[in-house]
Amino acid sequence: MENKNLSTFSKALDKACSKIKSFVNDIVDAESFVETDAFLTGKGFDSALEALGEGVITGYATIQGHPVHLFAQNAEVLKGSMSQAQADKIAKAMQRAVSAGVPFVSIIDCSGARVGEGAAVLESYAQLIANSAILADNVPHVAIVKGVAVGMMATYVAGADFVFMSKDAIMSVNSPMYLASDVKNFPINYTQLIGYDNYAKSTDLAQFIYKDSADLSSQLARLFATVLPADEEESEDDPNRIDPALDGAMTAAQRTESICDKGSVITFNASYAPEVVCSLAKINGISVGVIATEGDYISQEGVEKATDFIDKLESFDLPLVTLVDTLGVNPTLEQELSGFAKKTNRLMQTIAASSIAKIGVAVGNAVGFGYSALMSKGLGFGYTLACERSVISPIPSDTAVVAMMNEQLKEGGNSEELRARLSEKYQQMQANPLVAAKDGYIDNVIEACNIRPYVSSALLMLLGL
Repeated sequence: MENKNLSTFSKALDKACSKIKSFVNDIVDAESFVETDAFLTGKGFDSALEALGEGVITGYATIQGHPVHLFAQNAEVLKGSMSQAQADKIAKAMQRAVSAGVPFVSIIDCSGARVGEGAAVLESYAQLIANSAILADNVPHVAIVKGVAVGMMATYVAGADFVFMSKDAIMSVNSPMYLASDVKNFPINYTQLIGYDNYAKSTDLAQFIYKDSADLSSQLARLFATVLPADEEESEDDPNRIDPALDGAMTAAQRTESICDKGSVITFNASYAPEVVCSLAKINGISVGVIATEGDYISQEGVEKATDFIDKLESFDLPLVTLVDTLGVNPTLEQELSGFAKKTNRLMQTIAASSIAKIGVAVGNAVGFGYSALMSKGLGFGYTLACERSVISPIPSDTAVVAMMNEQLKEGGNSEELRARLSEKYQQMQANPLVAAKDGYIDNVIEACNIRPYVSSALLMLLGL
């Protein structure tokens, strides 16, 4: 005989959770999602029908064959609000992910705390964030801001390894209404105010945006295919492919695409600190992280962006490849007095302390901090290359001319033509990569078109493959 209470609850639950379950099923492999703790009900409810899964579903599935555990807050029930029971339910899903050693996916759509629970809900947030720290030490954590992430849910999102936001999502620690109090235009567009576009320009907190569930599924599949494999895979792209375009002017993003396997590049935060391009990719089937610089100087934000990215590579044991073209750093007085030196120190210490394989390539200017931080033997780069037209120097060539050839400048009338000629002389005599190679700091000086073959070979050597 059918259990009527079970039947009634199941039907109500299916109806209340149909949208969020449909979203989950769209981003995971077909028919792979299995729900857990579907009948869990928090204290203070007379029946399970009042809570309907505590405004969150948990379970496990696969994404492109990769097992994951996940939770998805259900804004259709209790506005997805955080509660003690919801935190307990999520904690169980986290523990399963850690026990299985598989990625954890958080799908966020939460209007805030269930305030009627008082201090208990504050403990719930603390429990949630403490458990997310355990995730960070053991498995990859992907946070997807599907709708709303306000209050301490925004703090929780900030602890994830990878953050996706939907084109309509909003995120803030403070109340969106309070943040909008100074906005003069009505009605207020919260997506413009605290959505992805503003985050992408101001911080590296949210790395990716997605249009819909199909786009998100595709991006997740590419991310897991790059982050999770640890060993060499068969590559369809020729590891010895050369690209004559590298001998000419290229952007950092173009250089990255050129040396990596075709179609494998996943770029982080392209709009934030754009002079430092951070990407996950594959080279000869090997998953790597690439930092490519361009422009004159690395900004304070660029230093922090590179540091956070290397932390991620260390977490996933992915090799680092740098493509260096920068004059170093040029902080303002205000930045100096606000601790710029601590930020540069943290980047260098992070690289020095990392155990990952590191390959540095001077593709243009490798000057000052840019060379020391991003390709020096002193910080543990196991293999270093320099393109034949690159410049390796403690200071920019024009600065070196003023500092070291001032008398010649005065005698020659300090003309622009003379400065250019002396700068070229300095580059040939003292900033030439062959000088650094003779001293043992550069392993090989090559034509730029050959970067991919040399890096492919060096990866196999450093990784013992």
